Amino acid sequence: MKKAWTIDEIKSAMGGAPSRRQLLAGGSAAVAGAFMAPFFPGMARAEVGGRLKLLAWESMPMQSYLAPFLEANGIDLEISSIATQDDVHVQLIGNTPNTIDVTSYSVGYSDFYINELGIVSQMDPKQVPAYNEDDIFAEFYMTPAFAQNGEVYAVPVIWGLNTLVYNPALVPEPASYTDLLKPEYAGQLTFIEDTLATWPMLAKVAGFGDKFPHLTREELAATFEAAIPYRAQSKLFAGSVGDTINLFVNGEIGVLFCGWAGIPTETGPQGVETIAHTPAEGGAMWCDAWFIPKTATNRDTAHAFINAQLTPEGNAATANHHLSGCVNRRSVPLLNDEVRASVDYDNLTQVLTDSPLVGMPPRESDEFATFDEWTAAWEDFKLGF
Repeated sequence: MKKAWTIDEIKSAMGGAPSRRQLLAGGSAAVAGAFMAPFFPGMARAEVGGRLKLLAWESMPMQSYLAPFLEANGIDLEISSIATQDDVHVQLIGNTPNTIDVTSYSVGYSDFYINELGIVSQMDPKQVPAYNEDDIFAEFYMTPAFAQNGEVYAVPVIWGLNTLVYNPALVPEPASYTDLLKPEYAGQLTFIEDTLATWPMLAKVAGFGDKFPHLTREELAATFEAAIPYRAQSKLFAGSVGDTINLFVNGEIGVLFCGWAGIPTETGPQGVETIAHTPAEGGAMWCDAWFIPKTATNRDTAHAFINAQLTPEGNAATANHHLSGCVNRRSVPLLNDEVRASVDYDNLTQVLTDSPLVGMPPRESDEFATFDEWTAAWEDFKLGF
């Protein structure tokens, strides 16, 4: 079972390659061999085209809807997959970070990546003209998660709810998370190594949803105590979205506690219907933003690649493909019926107020449980599988 890394462990790896190798050893198999080419200054390319090294979520195959853009610009897209957010920063820290042109962070990691690890480079707004105040919804334009001190560090592309996913052939639709404790769900439930999806939902189920990520240490303990009965209904733990998809397709699980709502788009073509469903307790909002690491060597192409997914047509295609929300207001009319109906764009501010984008627990605090304390509690919870 893959280990979730504490912030202290991540930062210790910044001091040298041996610690970083230890981190990589605990990373996903998908990313363990990714690129593996160290970055050396002076390697930059100064025009659009050529090889673009992309580190992206394993559930985000992009060649299909980006094919015209890639072909027109002579871009050879080299994709390596990540299974968790940890798989990004372990590639970019230490004495010999890897060369990566584009990758992403969940908004909960923005300050950590930009200010603590220092792995995010400033972007040139002139090279991403689609990221403009007129077209981008205000909630996603130049907010602190993407821009600081007037400088753009990342741009959001898609967002949505992490929620429960189930197979209607194996289990009934749960109206509430408490339904998962009924006998018909015994042995059918799984959890996933996705802390930014699972932790907020565990807090909601325990009655602390409005407080996340600022729970006291007592509330943190109560959150994981309340999760034990759900763990008892599980027989497997999924290490990634890809693992979860395989478990659904193989009929080994009937329901995922909380995860990517786009899983049905991956199981359906493999002959297994799954449904993303939001129980009474709600879901956990997510938003992914592309950024250009400081190790990038094809920066012009990286900017062009990101801009292509922010245009009205490109952002709509991206949202349609991943069953997610778009950030460009001009993309809304171009969404398919199912995706457009999933978000009340006329009341977007209220939507994001009801299910806000939240950060991760604090790095240090006398009052609240820290990220490292959440990680330790999560690791203890996983020992029960």
